Amino acid sequence: PGTFEYNDSCKNIYLFCDSTTRTCNYKGCSNSDYIKKWDITLRPIPTRCDNTSYCPDDNSQCTPRVSVGSHCELQRDDECIGTNTICLNSTCFTKGAPLGGNCASDTTLYTSEDADEKLVQQTIVRDNCTEGTYCLESTCVISKDLNSVCSQDRECLSGTCSNEGFCIQGPDVFRVIKAWLWGILGACIVIFILLVLGLLWILHRYQSRQEHAKIDKFFGDNDDFTKYAMLDEDDSSMVYLKTPDYLQSQALSTSHKNPSSSNLHRMQ
Repeated sequence: PGTFEYNDSCKNIYLFCDSTTRTCNYKGCSNSDYIKKWDITLRPIPTRCDNTSYCPDDNSQCTPRVSVGSHCELQRDDECIGTNTICLNSTCFTKGAPLGGNCASDTTLYTSEDADEKLVQQTIVRDNCTEGTYCLESTCVISKDLNSVCSQDRECLSGTCSNEGFCIQGPDVFRVIKAWLWGILGACIVIFILLVLGLLWILHRYQSRQEHAKIDKFFGDNDDFTKYAMLDEDDSSMVYLKTPDYLQSQALSTSHKNPSSSNLHRMQ
């Protein structure tokens, strides 16, 4: 048991062991756009293969995909032709065995390190049964519902078996929202919009009344001032002033100063 990571005698990240010549040659393809510890300044990363070919584990060169029944590398489903194929026991199968039909499966024990750098073993069992079923003793049986006892993810309809050994809903599973929940959500949105519009209408009416009250008070005060002004105008008198006659004023002033001479003139 191990990681099943490919390794050969070349011991060089840029080279692979060519079994035909038994020599180390440069890698000619890649399964990803990033290779750990690869220095692109020394050598560019090999190109990826197209949909009609695959890159073997040794990264030698792009190789045409193989048909159902042909040999494939460990769990390399991408080496098999078709979109519904699977590599089991190093052989390409069609993943279409029906409920109650004969099936094939393979078991692989992986060893990896956890966050505390402790070795963790994980058993992976794969089969070629259709969705909603799994292979049990070479026969496809129906998958289990939630909370059922399980030992592998493939046994559960949800695709997730908990560490306690029960089928649970996976964290990445899409949950379908029922129609009545959508109805309640829509009704809440409509009610919220109506409440907001109602509050805005009440606020508008209040502000409008305040403005109308100010306008009425303004024009009412003007009318009152006009009425008071008209009443005061009837009882008041007006004095008109004109430019004084200085000659007449002088004559009047002289006559007041000499009253005796005026009397003499009268006696004569």
